[in-house]
Amino acid sequence: MKLGLSAETYRWVAFPWMCADRADFRAAGRLIPYFASITPPAAGESPLDWFIERARAHGLASLALDSGWFGTEAHAQAFRARMAAAGLTYLASVSVELAATPEAWGTPATARSRRRPQFDPALATSLRTGWTGGSQAAIAVRALELAAAAGAEVVSLVHGQPDRPNHFTKDPPLAQQLDRMVRNLRTLAPIAEGMGLVLATEGHMDYRCAEYAQVLEGVNSPWVRHVFDFADSIAVNEDPLEAVQRVAKYTVASHLKDMRVQPITEIATGAFFHTPIGQGSVPVERMLEILAAQAPNPGGLHHYLEVTPPPEIDVERWLGASVEWLRTHCARFWSRGGQSNAPTKQGSAP
Repeated sequence: MKLGLSAETYRWVAFPWMCADRADFRAAGRLIPYFASITPPAAGESPLDWFIERARAHGLASLALDSGWFGTEAHAQAFRARMAAAGLTYLASVSVELAATPEAWGTPATARSRRRPQFDPALATSLRTGWTGGSQAAIAVRALELAAAAGAEVVSLVHGQPDRPNHFTKDPPLAQQLDRMVRNLRTLAPIAEGMGLVLATEGHMDYRCAEYAQVLEGVNSPWVRHVFDFADSIAVNEDPLEAVQRVAKYTVASHLKDMRVQPITEIATGAFFHTPIGQGSVPVERMLEILAAQAPNPGGLHHYLEVTPPPEIDVERWLGASVEWLRTHCARFWSRGGQSNAPTKQGSAP
């Protein structure tokens, strides 16, 4: 297994729609990160090279980010070359509504004949994806095209958004949501296979891993797997240790984070919030043991650190402390070995 970096770690530093030097950030009354120890990307410039350098600075093996950042195949191919020169593996992602109705989902067969969707950072917010144009299937197909050009093997499909159905939604009922997810993923699986890409569902504080496992069983394709999040299951009242046991056999990558769970506060409510890895309530080491034993390809399994403190806290200190803890307490898991996570063209496991 290997350690990587999720670009989400630097959301408050490098995402144009979230960085702390924006006027609307200050107008919202947020605390200012006066003591940040890292210089953000230059204003108006793509942060892609900056993300690569941050991964290299921490001695990590891979980088995860939305394929929409590339915009065009040419930019994606240039990114691929820079990643290869840095010795880094790429995990792609895109935000799509997996439980969309047939009308909102559309059909991948017609996606390429319509106006191509695109990712526009100027339209993104903390609650909006920034992807515009076309159906949900069309967005997914465009993300796959860019991911393939950038050299990805796995594309994570992130459902979670506040305005989308989730585990707690009553209309439509949960069972109907899961049925829609199965249907929609089945339409994408042949497209992904044709590109040699593995699709992966990803829990993002929306559904339980038990529910994602049900969806994966329903799709029943070696080209549809899972990106496991170490802590987001807490948001849907699912124990992280039980969550990993549900999806370990489908897991081709993870977002590695920790959270502290506080059952009661001074105002008699519970809370959970991010911490440096090793300082929270998530049994990280035990979960790594399960993934090492049950994941389909443990040697090729990348764990992307997603360490996201509040914006006023120095993210470099949290990330550095997390990497140190993982290399000290979980050193036995990290290696340079592993095969591709993509199935063979015959659909068998690698």
